[in-house]
Order: sequence, then C-alpha cells, then structure tokens
Amino acid sequence: MKQLLEFLPIIIFFIVYQMSGTTLTIGSTVYTFDGIYTATLALILATLLQVVIVKLIWGSVEKRLLGVAGAVIVFGGATVLLRDPVFIFWKPTVFNWALAAVYVVWHVARGKCFFQEILPDEIDMPNHIWTRVTVVSTCHFFMVGAVNLYVAYNFSVVTWASFKL
Repeated sequence: MKQLLEFLPIIIFFIVYQMSGTTLTIGSTVYTFDGIYTATLALILATLLQVVIVKLIWGSVEKRLLGVAGAVIVFGGATVLLRDPVFIFWKPTVFNWALAAVYVVWHVARGKCFFQEILPDEIDMPNHIWTRVTVVSTCHFFMVGAVNLYVAYNFSVVTWASFKL
C-alpha cells in the first residue's frame, strides 16, 4: 500500500499533463490546463497530500519522503512561479545526485554502507559486499540523474513527462 502511494503524485502529474489545453468549467469558474505548469502544481499538491496520508495512516513520515516533498515544493514552486520548466526538469537529478552523495559521504565518514547501518540485523554480508552495494547504489542514482537531464535537454517536454512516468 505504502509503495503504491509513492507513485500517486507522479501518476497525477502525468494525467494532468496529458490534459494540457483542456478547459474545465465549474459554475462560473473556467480553467484551462496549462501543460507543465498545471501538472507541476498538481504534483506539489499531490505530494503534500501524500505526506499527510502517510502521517495519518502510519504515524510518521520517512526522511526520504520529506526530502522528496521538499524538493518538489522548491523546484516545482520555482517552475510555477517563474514559468520556467527547467526547475522541475532538474528536481529528479538534484534529488538522485544528493542520494548518491549521501551514500558516498556516509560510507567515507562512518566506514559502513548506508544500507548496512539502516538494516543491521536483516542482512548479514561481508564488508566488501557492502562496499559494492555503496558503489552500485551511487552509480545507479548518478546515472538516473544524468539520464533525466539528457532526456530533458534533448527531447520534448512531452517525451520528458512520459519518461518520468
């Protein structure tokens, strides 16, 4: 359930983005969906709703989800307020590269893999395997961030939005 809830904001972003150009009339209020800007606003609201739902159902919110919410608010807010999609394009990259940096810094500073510390009793592996986990995780998040930028700058916004989903 919790894992499915994590996909909700990006699915809402994609659906709202696909409604670009559609006009919605409720009473005397008329609103036309404005592509990436309306979708980004929907992403911000859905992410905030996600945090509230997680808090209400599970009693606490993981730091990772709070980090995602913070990044969505900052980068999404800049996109909407400044009417420039470059900020929302960079949000996944900055978040992924920050995770990669955390894994490296954690490993160097503490001498242990990040996952080894948060899962001390669940998995028992030799230290050299944990080091590989750090390297693979770091490379994964760095590459995901790099691919995001490649798609954002070399393809259309439509392609980028589909790629994010």
